[in-house]
This record gives sequence, C-alpha cells and structure tokens, in this order.
Amino acid sequence: MVRPKYKLYTPGPVDVPQEFLKELASGLVYHREASFAAIYESVRSGLQKMMLTKGEVHVLTASGTGAMEAAVSNLISPDEKVLVATAGRFGERWREINLRFGAFVDELSRPYGESIPPEELERRLLANDSARCVFTTLTETSTGVLHDVRAFGEICHRLNRILVVDAVAGLGADELRMDDWHVDVVVGGSQKGLAVPPGVSFVALSQRAAERVDRARAPRYYFDLRIARRYAAKGQTSWTPAISIIYALDLSLKRLNRTGMQKYWKAHREIGDLMRAKATALGLELFPKRASNSLTVMKMPQGVDGVKVVDICKKRDKILLANGQGDMRGKIVRIGHMGPVTKVEMAKVFGCFQRALKQVRGRAKK
Repeated sequence: MVRPKYKLYTPGPVDVPQEFLKELASGLVYHREASFAAIYESVRSGLQKMMLTKGEVHVLTASGTGAMEAAVSNLISPDEKVLVATAGRFGERWREINLRFGAFVDELSRPYGESIPPEELERRLLANDSARCVFTTLTETSTGVLHDVRAFGEICHRLNRILVVDAVAGLGADELRMDDWHVDVVVGGSQKGLAVPPGVSFVALSQRAAERVDRARAPRYYFDLRIARRYAAKGQTSWTPAISIIYALDLSLKRLNRTGMQKYWKAHREIGDLMRAKATALGLELFPKRASNSLTVMKMPQGVDGVKVVDICKKRDKILLANGQGDMRGKIVRIGHMGPVTKVEMAKVFGCFQRALKQVRGRAKK
C-alpha cells in the first residue's frame, strides 16, 4: 500500500520528528525488565514536570478518549451527579462517557465558538451542591476555544469540587499549571503537543482525586487505576504497553523539559498570534471568542465551502488541514500548529490556505 505523502497541520495527530521516528524503530525490550522500568519512570517524571504537578501519573495504552474513560470510571459511582461544562464535541464526549457509567449529568453548555464564563460555572455549582466532580476541556479541539481553567480551578477548590480537565489538544501549547491552578485530574495524549504517534495517553491525579479513586464504585478493569498504581510502584504498567511509543514519548519529554514550559508556551503563543493576525488581515472572522494557541479556527466567507479549501491544499500543496466537525463541516477550517513547528513554517502553510481560499472564492462568484 502506498501511503499518501503530505504534511499534517490538523488538530492532531501532528507530524512526528525524524529523531522520534528513529526511536520507534530502535527495537523492543520486555516490559517487565528493569530496562523498561527506567524508561517508564523517566516518562512519568517527565509528564509531572510538563504538567507542573507532584501528583501521581499513569500512562495508558489508549487514545485520549481512553484516558477520558479512565478518569470517569475511577472517579464516579453509579447514580452520582456530576457537572459537565461543554462548549464543543469533546466536552460533549465527557457527557456521553459519564452517562454510560451511570452518572446523572448536569450540563452547562455554551454555543460552539464560545467558552464557559467562570461566573456561570460558579453559579451552577452553588445551585447544585450534590455535583462533586466537574468535567471540562482546556482546549476544545472542535472549535479552537480555550477555557479559563485557572479560574475554574480556583472556583472548584473553594467549593470543594473535583476538577477534571481534558487537556489532550492544549497540553504543551496552552499554559496549564496543574497544582498551582488546583486542577485535580488532567488527561492528555501523545499525538498532539508532544508530537509522538497516537496510541499512548495519560492521567494525572491530585491527592484529592487519588483518594477518590479508592472510593469510586463504577465498574472498571483495563483502566483500573488501583491496579495501575500497584504496578507503577514497581516501575511497570498494568498491561502490555505500547513500548516503542513510550520510548519516543520519553525522548519528546526530555527535549520539551530541556526547553522549559515557559519557552514552549511562548513559542506557541507567538505562532497563535501570527496565525490569528493573518486571518483577520484577510478579512476572516475567527470562530472562537477565546482562542487556543494549539490551532487556528476560521469561519468561511459566505458561499465558500471549507471542504473544498482543505481539499485543494491537500491535492496541490500536499498539506492537510482540517474541516469542521458535524454541523460545522464546510463552515470552518481548522489549522493545527502544535508541537515543534515554527513561525516561518506556519506562515507558508497560511499562504497555501490563502491561495486555496482565493481559488474557491473565485469559483463561488462565477
């Protein structure tokens, strides 16, 4: 089979640097040996540094959705009430997972493109004392919205609620200080800001959340963090892990932590500012009111089909952007710029997008 050759500028997965690809091909070790335990401990420590937490971290062989399910199944009990703050498809995924595990879901939602105002979250929590866990997203991949997780954390800490954050898309690109911001659970994945192939995800727990894991009564097996905790004490995973991806993840984390999170966030903020400035200079409206630095999401002008714009970029320039999801397909275009990308590189990508937009717009006027 001939694989298509194009550069990925989607909201994930992203292109994997050659040095990480070489690590993937370096051969396997047995995951119950000391040599793997050393790598696994290095990865867990690297993730703690990246998320700025002293809490326990568990690495899972699963997509980001697997980590979301692990968070739900290890925190709630059937018939328990939770609050889900949604502003897009991945916030809605929190709702669906909680419902599958028997929770009663109180949903606080905003239209696509808008973020949840912290004061609305506080009002809802004050009116709903029985909802002890709050589920939300840092970056909403489907819309490009960035939530004020710092404010959410302050509110939840003051009101004694557990804050659970899907940071799969934003981790690395958008600032997140787990301990300082009173975030109790963070879930992330390998394939976005860390620029490693998909297949590994992780869950980080505060002390409060870790204690709740022992009390939760939802059914769990593969994602049982009590089992993961016992194996982690030996430097092992509960089950056979994605060994090669963990090797590449270790390399990625070491490079990132050498750079430092402040510099990494700054680089993504500058790229985000550049892309947003180029979009507005072109007369395009940004879709999110409060934008993430991991992707740029733009509304398409009247009569312009975003699907055609993305298709031209793929066929002519060999770069892959992303369409909108669900009802937003054709109405918005999403350009990912997470991981080790540069301003020069992204300026070229935007130029390709601009030419494709001009071509589709010209056809629409005929």
